[in-house]
Amino acid sequence: MKPLALSAAVLVLAAVSASALTPQTEAFLRSIGLDPQSPSVLIAERDGEISTTYMDEPVVYSIEKLAAQKSKNQVTRFIGTRSYYARLKADYKKTPLPTQKDNYEALYLTVEERKEVSKKVMEFYAKD
Repeated sequence: MKPLALSAAVLVLAAVSASALTPQTEAFLRSIGLDPQSPSVLIAERDGEISTTYMDEPVVYSIEKLAAQKSKNQVTRFIGTRSYYARLKADYKKTPLPTQKDNYEALYLTVEERKEVSKKVMEFYAKD
């Protein structure tokens, strides 16, 4: 393995082990049919706490907090939303609008992230 590739692999492993889900969260994810090590779960976990607003009130969401509430719908939507937003950031032009399949819920975006997704929606409809 080349030194640069080895360094990158070590950094990835360190990041994963430094930010592991609690055993309770992992158990809950498995109980609802999600793999705690899946890419989408790891994205949501890596994003940590999302500070945003709901009905003009500040709120904080995270996969850990939502899993503690044992809400399958909220957890799957949080994971889906964070995964969608990661795709949007990685390739804005080629990422389509979110669909029901994405389990997207704007509630789990920061105010700035919502603006970015709204911009994408406006661009889509401006084409017509």
